[in-house]
Amino acid sequence: MSSENKVRRVVSNQTEIFSDLEKKVLRYLKTTYQRPYASHTIKAFNQAQDFIRTFEKPVVLDSGCGCGESTLVLAAKYPDHPVIGIDKSQIRLTKAQKNSQPKNVFYIQAELIDFWRLALEAELNVFFHALYYPNPWPKESQAGRRFHGHPIFPTLLQLCPNMELRTNWKIYAEEFLEASRIGFQYLQMKWTPLLEEWVPSVPETAFERKYFENGQTLFRVRIVRD
Repeated sequence: MSSENKVRRVVSNQTEIFSDLEKKVLRYLKTTYQRPYASHTIKAFNQAQDFIRTFEKPVVLDSGCGCGESTLVLAAKYPDHPVIGIDKSQIRLTKAQKNSQPKNVFYIQAELIDFWRLALEAELNVFFHALYYPNPWPKESQAGRRFHGHPIFPTLLQLCPNMELRTNWKIYAEEFLEASRIGFQYLQMKWTPLLEEWVPSVPETAFERKYFENGQTLFRVRIVRD
């Protein structure tokens, strides 16, 4: 089987930004997301807080960290900061924990949308937030499952002033950037956007490695809140 067949490219019936994106974003900005928290995420969040308290520097989040490759990169980049790798899969986290762990890394199994809300409510001091290769939910009918089309998006915008998203689907990157523009305008927050093709010198996640070696174009969105 060829490399081209082994690594799927995003296939979608969308050819441009989702037409109801602004309507969705504004709807969720005007309401409060009230889904009950998962009990295991509450426990994990409390454990993360205990770890964070042993540091003087603000937090780095690696959401959807998978097997933890990117978490280790972030830990080396920010050695004085606590770096929290979050994933819903215990299997992936078990693989991550087999590696030698820097003292500033802590992995937790949690639901991202619950962890983010808990973090915002607790006023967790988040310095940098990595969102590397989230599930693109490529069908147009699945747009509401993408982070920027979901009720969690207002929380995501307010959680951290420095956020980076990576994806191998240009429309996802464009939607995320446009949703951020709509959100920050509504929230009356100043921000600096960046959307660019991303060519990693060294791939930082398993997905990034697969996509890059397959010759796919990667995209990076940087959101810096003033």
